Amino acid sequence: MTRILRIVAVAACLAAAAGCITSGTKAPLPASGTDAAQYNLQLGISYFRQGKYDAAKEKLQRALAQDPNLATAHTALALVYERLEDPDGAEREHRRAAALAPDDPDVQNALGVFLCAQRDRQAEALRVFDKAIAIPLSKKTVNRAMLYTNAGTCAKYSDLPRAEAYLRRALAEAPNFPDALLQLAEVSLAQGNGLAARAFLERYLGARGPTAPALLLGSRIEAALGDAPAAARYAQQLRTDFPTAAEVRQLDAPAGTAGP
Repeated sequence: MTRILRIVAVAACLAAAAGCITSGTKAPLPASGTDAAQYNLQLGISYFRQGKYDAAKEKLQRALAQDPNLATAHTALALVYERLEDPDGAEREHRRAAALAPDDPDVQNALGVFLCAQRDRQAEALRVFDKAIAIPLSKKTVNRAMLYTNAGTCAKYSDLPRAEAYLRRALAEAPNFPDALLQLAEVSLAQGNGLAARAFLERYLGARGPTAPALLLGSRIEAALGDAPAAARYAQQLRTDFPTAAEVRQLDAPAGTAGP
């Protein structure tokens, strides 16, 4: 449950560059070198979304050969390298994108997500998130609630009060943002505040509905509050609704904040 919002961050980053390209849609043929780079960027993103990572890599590399300063193409290629389990390639491209677009919060967010997923690099990631947060509002394209939630999720590894502060900022931006509610429920439980954890989880369930992580957390919250029947109900719903989920195997494991 402590995993950073990688999928959300990827979606935000790619949405900024994808234009109207969708799976199975042909882009118009390019009319110039710059158009060609954008054309291959969009094709690469389309292939990425279809899970065709080798094809995405080829198109994105072609886009960068046509325009080496296309920051979003560097970020998209970094995400492809992540999926291909090439962390060195991913970091190289994330760094190039961040250097080319220091005022682009989507690019900085993607770098922060990558760094936070690396062992013992959360402090560096938080500096990147803070940089993205500090970008003037007029320049922001990223979902601000998501950005604060990513920072809060990352901060959980080392600083629960700081994590709570980020997550409350996320809710100030979007009071019913489900991911922030779930993360705050977990942070509250880790801080020993089971009643607050219960309240945040109930808000999450109202906004999003049951998910395997939420039901596992609900079982742990109720166990911490001493309500064994409620804990058992959450556990039974988890087993019934999500029988193959990894969370089912965690029901009997000790509660705690996991690393990346």
